[in-house]
Amino acid sequence: MERSAIFYFHYLLLSLVIAAANNINTTDQQALLALKARITAKNWTSNTSVCSWIGITCDVSTHRVTALNISDFGLTGTISSQLGNLSSLQTLDLSHNRFSGTIPSSIFSISTLKILILGDNQLSGSFPSFIISNTSSLRAIDCEIPHEIGNLPNLEILGIDENHLVGDVPNTIFNMSALKALSLLNNTLSGSLPSSSKNLIGLPNVERLDLGLNNLSGRIPGFIFNASKLFLVELTGNSFSGFIPDTLVNLRNLEHLGLGYNYLTSSTPELSFLSSLANSSSSKYIVLAENPLNGVLPSSIGNLPITLEEIYLQNCKIRGNIPKEIGNLVNLTTLHLGNNQLSGSIPITVGRLNTLQGLGLESNKLEGPIPDDLCQLVRLSELHLDHNKLSGPIPACFGNLNSLRNLSLGSNELSSFIPSTFWNLNNILSFDFSSNSLNGSLPLDIGNMKVVVEINLSRNYLTGDIPTTIGGLTNLQLLSLENNRLQGPIPESFGELTSLESLDLSVNNLSGVIPISLEKLVYLKDLNLSFNRLKGDIPS
Repeated sequence: MERSAIFYFHYLLLSLVIAAANNINTTDQQALLALKARITAKNWTSNTSVCSWIGITCDVSTHRVTALNISDFGLTGTISSQLGNLSSLQTLDLSHNRFSGTIPSSIFSISTLKILILGDNQLSGSFPSFIISNTSSLRAIDCEIPHEIGNLPNLEILGIDENHLVGDVPNTIFNMSALKALSLLNNTLSGSLPSSSKNLIGLPNVERLDLGLNNLSGRIPGFIFNASKLFLVELTGNSFSGFIPDTLVNLRNLEHLGLGYNYLTSSTPELSFLSSLANSSSSKYIVLAENPLNGVLPSSIGNLPITLEEIYLQNCKIRGNIPKEIGNLVNLTTLHLGNNQLSGSIPITVGRLNTLQGLGLESNKLEGPIPDDLCQLVRLSELHLDHNKLSGPIPACFGNLNSLRNLSLGSNELSSFIPSTFWNLNNILSFDFSSNSLNGSLPLDIGNMKVVVEINLSRNYLTGDIPTTIGGLTNLQLLSLENNRLQGPIPESFGELTSLESLDLSVNNLSGVIPISLEKLVYLKDLNLSFNRLKGDIPS
């Protein structure tokens, strides 16, 4: 079973197999042609062997159809009841199409059926509870589920993600002791989960639990985390509240923990639940963003598994300093701590995270200089330090971060010149240095940034002329030089900025005639040239 960050159910079940046979059972052929007659797409023809049709798998001995996988074919129409004649069928995957109408009850007369996937269609009606007793072999199902689902002792995979299901999650699901994977992702399920394991077996064999992107509320039951085989827990995007259960300590195989975008809190100010995750020796992914955790990061964060790759803790009302021990997590690729109340300086130990690709510390209360140690992060592509109280110059060594694509340093207290080495970053896509105290002039070398899309240098103390080489930045969509001390004319070359959508040169000392070449900027939506000493008409 592939372990991926987000659980896409149909990838777990079946890969496409095509088998050829000379002697095909005519009952299977008629059943499949009946399905073909009910759909609008021309996928099959009676002139070819059924076992050679796309999406069909046949038994090599009996030549009977054992699997039908036409997932994501863009099919429309209704599902034929004659599918029930595929009496050797074990796997039926019709997901990710546009089938409408009801689910034929004849499907549930197929005693050999083990895997049924009907998700992401436009099916209506209910899932009849009487079929539960007719499909004892069923091990995986994807459609509307009744409370009687708990009577399926052999069910191993239950996936009804990406539908429009409403109502609550049946408590009987937590009696399915054989269940290995449960995905109810992205529905409109509501209500709460059972508050205790009383009268419930639990899910002792479950490995994947994905209830994300629903409207579930209440507390997360601690007994769920007694399932020691869990390696993926995804509850992001609900309305769960209360404490994050301490029983996380039991999940020694946990790789993926998604609890973000809920109303969860910590039982202690030190966010002690983070320490409990140290028992999971293979953790890779922790998402707790957008929860009111109301605490401080403990130094024990450095004891989290060395395997950890991604941490998302933005907008969690976290205060205090960033522990220097965070530098122990040397395999991190993503660290997001933005939109909190963190104070103090950026620890130099962050420079140890040499696999880091994304660092978000924006919208905090961090102060002091930007440490040169960040320049050791040679794989960094995203760096967001904006909206803090950082001071001093932009490190000259930033010019060595050749992987950098997006850099946000706006709304700080940075001063001095923009280092000349910075203009060497010819692969950068956007940079925002706005609302600082940067001075000096812009060099012609700014024209080296051939792929840049957004430049925001507004509200600084930049002087001198606007470099004509900016006109060569044909991918540029936003240019803001507003509220500086720039002088001289608007370069005629600006007419070559064929992708430009927003141009703000207001509140400077620009002079001369507004170039008529600006009329060539067919995508320009926002133009502000006010509070300068310009002459002429604004291009229409």
